[in-house]
Amino acid sequence: MRPGVNRKIENNAGLSLVEVLIALSVLSIGILAVASLQFSSEFLSRNSADITNASNLASDQMERLMLLPFTHADLTPGTVSGTSGKYSIRWDVADVDLNSDGVNEAKTISLTVRWNNMFFAGPTQKQVQISFIKHDTL
Repeated sequence: MRPGVNRKIENNAGLSLVEVLIALSVLSIGILAVASLQFSSEFLSRNSADITNASNLASDQMERLMLLPFTHADLTPGTVSGTSGKYSIRWDVADVDLNSDGVNEAKTISLTVRWNNMFFAGPTQKQVQISFIKHDTL
């Protein structure tokens, strides 16, 4: 016989049921945490995309308004609104007399893009706002 072969063989039965249950509990908690992070990541990614789309839409509309003639109908004092997909666009125009001579040389325009965002508790309204001044070039 080889040395050490006649030693008493110990009873290694493996893992007990309690140890397996504890290991599965720890594993399931880890998997739930990863799933929660994935869900939050997807939600925040969609929210960021909505903000970016609304900002681009507001910027494009601002550029269109800046290219219009000073006396264009879309630049008359008051409120103009429209939609683009799930976004609603609204701009408020006000005449401004810069030097108090009774002539309106500029217009202040406040442009707002709004949309509904779905949250856990239901929809909430989000918005992006740009304000700018258009000066009469006459």
